[in-house]
Amino acid sequence: MRGVASVMVVLHHIRNPWPNLYNPLEKFDMGEAGVDIFFIISGVVMYLSSRVETPAVFAGLRLIRVAPLYWILTLGAASLLLLSGGAKPGIELVNDVILSALFIPHHSSIFTATIWPVLNPGWTLYFEMFFYLIFAVGLFFRKPLLISLCLIALLVTLGQFVATDESIFRTYTHPLVMYTHPLMLEFAAGIVLGWLFLSGKVPNVWLLLPAGFLALFAAHILRLPYLFLQNGLCAVLIMVGAVAAERSFKIPEIRWLRLLGDASYSIYLTHALTLFVFRRLFLRLRLEGVPQFALFATLAATASLLVGFLVYFKVERSMTRWLRSQFLTVFAVKRGGAGQRLLEVSSSVTVAQPAAD
Repeated sequence: MRGVASVMVVLHHIRNPWPNLYNPLEKFDMGEAGVDIFFIISGVVMYLSSRVETPAVFAGLRLIRVAPLYWILTLGAASLLLLSGGAKPGIELVNDVILSALFIPHHSSIFTATIWPVLNPGWTLYFEMFFYLIFAVGLFFRKPLLISLCLIALLVTLGQFVATDESIFRTYTHPLVMYTHPLMLEFAAGIVLGWLFLSGKVPNVWLLLPAGFLALFAAHILRLPYLFLQNGLCAVLIMVGAVAAERSFKIPEIRWLRLLGDASYSIYLTHALTLFVFRRLFLRLRLEGVPQFALFATLAATASLLVGFLVYFKVERSMTRWLRSQFLTVFAVKRGGAGQRLLEVSSSVTVAQPAAD
C-alpha cells in the first residue's frame, strides 16, 4: 500500500496543469488521495511498532527515518530553483531553507501566498512530524492510544472555529493553524486501525479494499464537494479492506511490490525534482496535444520511479541503517541492559515509510 500510495502521488503531479503542456486530465486529481493513505499507514505503523518505546527513543528513530534524506533533497531543491531562476539568492531563501529543514510551517518567499517548504512534497512532513510529537506525548504518559486520539480530536474541533475552507495552504492567517485541519483525523484513524489489528478485532470486510478505490474514483469523476473529506473516508475504507484482506487470504509476497513500498519515501520526495527537470525538457520539444501528454506522462513516471529507486539504494537505505545502528548503540551504552534489549528488538523491526510516510 505504501508503493501504491507513492505511485498515486507521482501520477497526480504528472497531470498537474503546467503552462504550455497539454493536460486532458487537469480536473481528475484522484491521485492526491495517496497522501491520505500514507497518513493512515503512518498511524497504523506508529501504534504497532512504537507503542512501548520511550519518548526519547521514539523521537530519535523517527527523526533518523525522516529528516536526513529530506534535508539532502531540500538543499537539492534550493539549488535547482537558483539555477533555473525560480528563486533569488538572499536571506529570504536561506530563511525558507532553514524553516523547511526544521519542519516549521511558514509563508514561502518562493511560492507566493502559500505555506510551502522548499521541497514541495515536504508539506506532508509538517503534519507527520506534528503527529510524532503528539504520539510522543502519549508515550510519555504511557497512553499513546488514548492521549493521541484526544489531542487530535481537540485540535480538529478547535480548527472548526478558526477556518472553514478546505484549502490547507491559502486561507489560514497563521501557519500553525494547519495542524487543526481534518487531515489530522487520518492519523487517528490509523492508530485505531492498528489497535484493532493487535486486538484481532478487524472485521472480515476485505471487499472494502476495491470498494474504497471505486468510491474514490466516483467521487473525483462526479467532482463531489469537499473532496478532501471524500479522500480521507475512501482511504480509511481502502486501508481497513487491505488489513482485512491480509487476515482473510494467504497473500504471496511479491518482491517488486514490496520493494516499491520500501522505496516509497525516496520516490515520494524525489519525484518533484524529477518532474521539475522533465517539464523544462519537454518545453523544448516540438510536440503538442495528446502525443505530448502521453510521452511526457510515460517518460516522467518511469524516470520518477527510477530516480526514486536509485536514491533509495544508493542513499536512503544505507544512510538510515547506519544512523539507526549508531543511535541504538549509543542509547544501549547509556541505558545498559535495557538499551541492549531495545537494540536487539529494534533490529528485527521494519521501519515503515512516513508521508509521505
